[in-house]
Amino acid sequence: MKVRMATDGDVPRLVEAWNGVLHHDQTSPERFRSAILGDPNYEPEGVVLAEGEGGEMLGLAAAVVRREVPGRDGAGSKWEFPRGFLKAFFVAEGEASDRAADPLLAQAEDYCRAAGKRVLMVTEYAGPHLFPGIDIRYQRLREILVSHGYQDAGTIEDVAADPRAPRFQTMLEQTWAGIASDVTVVTWKPSLLPAMRAFVSEGNMPQWFPVGWEQRYQESRDHTLILQKGGEILGWAQYGAVRPNTGFGPILVLPRARGNDYGALLLLECMVRARKQGSETMLAGWANTGFYARYGWQIVRRYAVFGKEL
Repeated sequence: MKVRMATDGDVPRLVEAWNGVLHHDQTSPERFRSAILGDPNYEPEGVVLAEGEGGEMLGLAAAVVRREVPGRDGAGSKWEFPRGFLKAFFVAEGEASDRAADPLLAQAEDYCRAAGKRVLMVTEYAGPHLFPGIDIRYQRLREILVSHGYQDAGTIEDVAADPRAPRFQTMLEQTWAGIASDVTVVTWKPSLLPAMRAFVSEGNMPQWFPVGWEQRYQESRDHTLILQKGGEILGWAQYGAVRPNTGFGPILVLPRARGNDYGALLLLECMVRARKQGSETMLAGWANTGFYARYGWQIVRRYAVFGKEL
């Protein structure tokens, strides 16, 4: 068995092995390259593979660190700076692959430890990634992590809803009935940029608004909704390109403005607008499940998050 840094030329074989094991996270060479090798925080020594004597892929460990608080992606925060992230990990089936877990995890840990990190998380990495945690259906993978000293650090959930259900239109109308008359919800226009800067600064969510975020807001965005009160932006939400399955989120209401149903208003406005544009299912990943459950969304996937002190 050989453990070495992964290269671009390894991607096709890595993806084939990945898809043979991670049945709920099928990927493509293009998506793999974008999420792993194309990450601004990518460093070659953080992404290692194990291969057998015949060149067969036995596993992968892709770790990432931010060398400074913002990171090269500009999305890091002070509270997570002591952490490294194992953003992708798998071992193929078989005894040889099981043995590969030892050196793969050891190299990921050594890499993060050398960067001064105190904890290695699997995963909760908010930069480019293929999954936010380990799907709970991957029992073998979870057992491997636990056997190497990783501890349960929480659960991440994806939720979904059918926006075609008539109740959502009714809920939106009822929500509007309780909203102050000077509150408006509009689609994004570049003229809102000065007020948006104040919102972003107070909201303090660099993973959603990394350094340079203004470049993405130079044109109108029909799927980005802005909630204003008296000319001040208090809430923001967005949904993806409308297909039968439409992604929703993120969504943010400033802490001082919460408790006024602004989050509900933004969520329901997005759902109704997406439905009118042809959406049949809306999906929110890495969700605040309690918030969505109040409006009839259902859990569709769970991920386990692990952590290990280094």
